[in-house]
Amino acid sequence: MSEQVHIIGGGITGLFLAYHHTKRGDRVTLYEEADKLGGVIGTKIVNEGLVELAANGVLLTDEMKSMLDDIGLSPVYPNQAAKRRYFFTNQKLSRLPISIFTGIRLIITVLFKKIKFNKDQNFETWACQMFGNSVTKNIIEPAIGGVYGTRLDSLQAESIFSKWEGTGTKTILQELKKNKSKTYGTVSFPQGMGDLVSHLVQYLEPKIEIKTKFSKANLETIFKWKGKIRFSTSLKNLIPILGDYIEPNEVPNLLSITTITRFGKNHLTKKPCFGVLFGKTEGIRALGVLSNSDIFPGRAMDGLHSETWIYPSAAKTGDSITWESILEEDRKLITKIEDSPKAVYVTSWNGVFPAYDRKLFLFNQKLDSLETQWLSEGINIRFFGNYRKGIGLRSLFESTSGE
Repeated sequence: MSEQVHIIGGGITGLFLAYHHTKRGDRVTLYEEADKLGGVIGTKIVNEGLVELAANGVLLTDEMKSMLDDIGLSPVYPNQAAKRRYFFTNQKLSRLPISIFTGIRLIITVLFKKIKFNKDQNFETWACQMFGNSVTKNIIEPAIGGVYGTRLDSLQAESIFSKWEGTGTKTILQELKKNKSKTYGTVSFPQGMGDLVSHLVQYLEPKIEIKTKFSKANLETIFKWKGKIRFSTSLKNLIPILGDYIEPNEVPNLLSITTITRFGKNHLTKKPCFGVLFGKTEGIRALGVLSNSDIFPGRAMDGLHSETWIYPSAAKTGDSITWESILEEDRKLITKIEDSPKAVYVTSWNGVFPAYDRKLFLFNQKLDSLETQWLSEGINIRFFGNYRKGIGLRSLFESTSGE
C-alpha cells in the first residue's frame, strides 16, 4: 500500500531513503535546506584531476549493485596496487607494524577472547586491555583514528561497535561472522563520488517531490504532517530542530575535519598503494592519507599523482600556519625530501561528523526513546544518519534499506 513519506535532509542518507521508498511505491517528498542535494558527498573537477569533498569510495554489495543498475551508473573498480596498505609507526612505513609474536597473540585474541565493553573507558584504554599496547598503538590507533576522524582517547568502543553485544559472552570472531555480509571491495565512479549523487538525483527527480532551499520547520509543525517522517539531516542540523526535547548536557560532540587533496609529480611511497595510516606519537598531524591515483584510474591528469590527507581541526594550531604547510611538513617526515606540489585543494567541514563517544551512545538511546514515545502518540518519526547505525556509505545504505 502506497504511503506518504516526508524526508528531511537531502544528503546522501536522504537520497538513499528516497530511493528505497520509491522502489516500494511510496509517495516521497524530500526537503533540503541548501540549494543542492548530496550533503558532504561530492566531487570537484579541476585541471589536475578529481577532488573528492568527503568519501572517496563505497563498499560494493549485491544490494548496492542493484541500485547502481537502476540509476544507470557503472562502478570503477580499484587498481591492483590498492591492496597494498601502509602504517607509519616507529618513524617508518610498514605493512605489518607488529612482531610475529604479537601477531600470534592478536589472532588468539580474535579467536577466543570474549568482548566486554566498559562505559567508563575510552577506546584507547579499552583497546589496550583487550588487545595489548603494541596492537593498539601500531594498528588500532592509526586504523580507527583515520576512519573516525579523531584519536582513540576521544572515542568509545561501545559506540563504534554498536552492533556487537559486548556483554562478555561472544568472541570477536563470532561478532565478525554475525555481522559479515558479502562485499566486492571499495569502488568509485567515473567522475568520482559526485557521480553517485548526480545519478541518484536524476533517477529520483521524476518520481518524487524535491524541495530545496527549504526553511527549517519546527517539530510542532512537523508533527502535523500526514504520513511517515524521516530525519536524514546531519547531526549538526538536527540538534536545533529537536530543541527542548534534548537537554544541554545530552548534546553529542561534533568533529571538524579538513581534507587536503595534493597533486604532484612524485609518489608518497616507493610502491603504489591504497594509502598510509599514522600512529599518534609519530609527529605526523594527519590521521591518514589516501593515494587516490594509485587506488582508482582517472583520478589525476598528465601523469600527476593525487593524494588526499585527512586532518582533525586540532592539527591547525593558529591562523599564522596554513593547511598547505602542515601537509608539506608531514609529507617530508615520510619521504625525507623537499617536494613542491603542482596544486593543493583544501576542503574543511565544520562540525558535520559525530564523535563516536559515550555521549553519542546515550544520545542514540534518547532518540530511540523519542521514536517510541512519538509512535505511541500516532506520530511516525525515525532518525537516520552517520550518527545512528555506523559510519560509511555502505552502513547508511543498509540502514535505510531495512527501515
